[in-house]
Order: sequence, then structure tokens, then C-alpha cells
Amino acid sequence: MKTESKIWKGIFVLFLVSLFHCGSAIELTELPIGGNIEVSDKTGKLVNLKSFPEPVLLVFFGYTYCPDFCPNTLAKIKAATENFSEQERQNFRVIFVSIDPERDSTETATKYVQFYIPNASGYSFDPSTTNQIVKQYAAYVEKTKDGLSFDHSTYIYVLDSQRKTRKLIKSTDGKEVIFKTILALSGNSVQSK
Repeated sequence: MKTESKIWKGIFVLFLVSLFHCGSAIELTELPIGGNIEVSDKTGKLVNLKSFPEPVLLVFFGYTYCPDFCPNTLAKIKAATENFSEQERQNFRVIFVSIDPERDSTETATKYVQFYIPNASGYSFDPSTTNQIVKQYAAYVEKTKDGLSFDHSTYIYVLDSQRKTRKLIKSTDGKEVIFKTILALSGNSVQSK
């Protein structure tokens, strides 16, 4: 009887381990939005996401005057990656695209995002180009009635080395999702589903 009880306990433990292991897998698929951009920023410099050497790009839309979501999301990315080794840090870059081209310059956007994450680039484009990129990524951006702030989507768009969008990370996802996604895509072992 004791042996049978031990067997059932063992089976139960294996079930729990497999349940938690399967639940922690990061699902990556090729999404029909986002992807590479190849446009000039407000300074006239050509921005081509394929020119970055990092295999993983985390694209995020926001603005430097954002009171809550932008700082919180950037702080979460920082927390998710602060224990990365030097090699792991070279495998990803944050691309911050300003949705407030009237107030944000490329220099301001870069300083803002690099305050949180050193391996990051910030960009500001003219309003027409900004709208084009927002549509390409199917992001939501709307100026508030007071004209001082924006309601905007807070997804992190995860691009692979071919600059295909492979995952949308929600603002409610934990930092472990960011951590695991970067590691999975930078290992070159993930295949499209």
C-alpha cells in the first residue's frame, strides 16, 4: 500500500511539473503587423530596423511627457533585462518611437529611453511618417481633448532578426515574459508556427 501511495504521489508531482513547465513556454508566431521600417527621422537620418545588429528588437510607441504607461513599461523592460550577461544584452535593442512629434525630437526620445535602458534608440518622425508607422503596427494613438497628452496602446512589439513581428507583449504581462521572449528569439532556435 505504501508503494502504491508513493507511485501516485510521484505521478502527481510529475503532473504538476509538466503543467507548470508547459504554462511557462513562450509562444512565438509571425504576426501580419509591424515589421521593418525604412524612413527618415526628423533630422533627415535614414532609420532602417534591419541595420541594427541585435537579433531582437523591442518596438514601443510612446512619448516623453507620458505620465504613467511609458515609464512603467520601460522600467519593466529594464527590470526584465538587468540580470542579463553582457552577451545577452547585445542580443536585443529597444526602439522607442515617439507619438508626439511636435514636442519630442529624436535626441530627446533617445535620452528618454536610454535613461531606462542603455541599449535603446529613440526616434521622432514628422507627423505624416509617424501616422504611417502607427498604421503599419496597428497601434492605437489619439490625442486627448486637452491636447497635452495621448491615449495610446502600450504593446511591446517583438521583432526577430528578419524584422518580422513575432510577439505582442501586453502592459499587463510580467517581466518574465519579456525576459523569456528575448532569450527565446535570440537563441535562433525558435521556428515560425
